[in-house]
Amino acid sequence: MKNNNIVISGYYGFNNAGDEAMLFAILKTLETHFTNPNITVISGDPKRTADVFHVHAVSRFDGLGIIKKLCRSSLLISGGGSLLQDVTSWKSLMYYLSIIVCGIFFRNKVFLYSQGIGPVKHRWVQYILKIVLDHVSAITVRDEESKKFLKELGVRNRIYCTADSVLSLEPVSKIKGQNILERYGVSLEKKIIGISVRRWLDTDMWMDKLNVYMEKLNKNHEYAFVFIPMQYPEDYKTVCEYAQGLPDTYILKEAYDTETLMSLIGNFDMLIGIRLHALIFAALMHIPAIGISYDPKIDNFLHSWGKESIFIIENFNADKLYEESKKMLAQNPEVYDWSKVDELREKARVTMEILKEISHSKEG
Repeated sequence: MKNNNIVISGYYGFNNAGDEAMLFAILKTLETHFTNPNITVISGDPKRTADVFHVHAVSRFDGLGIIKKLCRSSLLISGGGSLLQDVTSWKSLMYYLSIIVCGIFFRNKVFLYSQGIGPVKHRWVQYILKIVLDHVSAITVRDEESKKFLKELGVRNRIYCTADSVLSLEPVSKIKGQNILERYGVSLEKKIIGISVRRWLDTDMWMDKLNVYMEKLNKNHEYAFVFIPMQYPEDYKTVCEYAQGLPDTYILKEAYDTETLMSLIGNFDMLIGIRLHALIFAALMHIPAIGISYDPKIDNFLHSWGKESIFIIENFNADKLYEESKKMLAQNPEVYDWSKVDELREKARVTMEILKEISHSKEG
């Protein structure tokens, strides 16, 4: 690279544990593979991002500041996460594409880092997406479905299928998580079931069914349920609204960093996850998990793990969840085959090898 200035664009600075974990993983790999990188992150909360990750940060709303950084950089990393989709909003997709276009204009190497791309419903957005992606330096996606979508879109650029950046992280010690659970009064003598939820669609309906499931499973009080907030305080408020006061139920009411969340999940006997990165943390810590789908990215990850979601959230089935939980909790943890997770971790590491290759090439 002509210099070591790197700009990273993504959904950072909004206290979403999954996105912050992706940034954490990208930064760790960059610092391992690049000599003294000078990194700037585009963030919704630049002060917090700078303080937590020890990088430069610029507000995602500071257009001039972003342009100045891109003008002085040699590499723009876009990702990870589901940035390029219009289910949430076409405006959001166009925002991230505009940053990519700026990177191309200022002759940066532009690298899409393990993104989950699609769906894109608007035809005019599809057209713009195809044109822009044919001009980036390299595209890595985190699942085969994203690669298939881009191929069907007619993207001619080479597309590498790797894995979510978070899967490049190493497992962590469980001690910190144990200390937090003990502070909340969770008995480590019981089997602990972790639950990760988010507000989605008819939350009243499916949270009521989740409560029915919990009461049915724990009629003999042999389990402890621990709700973990992957986006604080939103997830905490949702759980307090629907599950506060239930017996043997603990609601964690703090924002945790990536390694702390991994440590917490490592102490669970099973995880029920609606949020993607709660499921990824469970995979990394070798904790059996049941995934409930609210978005294709959940199904895509579970498929790559050799699993399937138990149901989609609008078809929440308390009885089916009960039966699957009983089966999973009765199994000896030693019987689980984690080879698929090991394969995903190796794929996640390949992403950085591709980035190194394009960074040191003379083209772009």
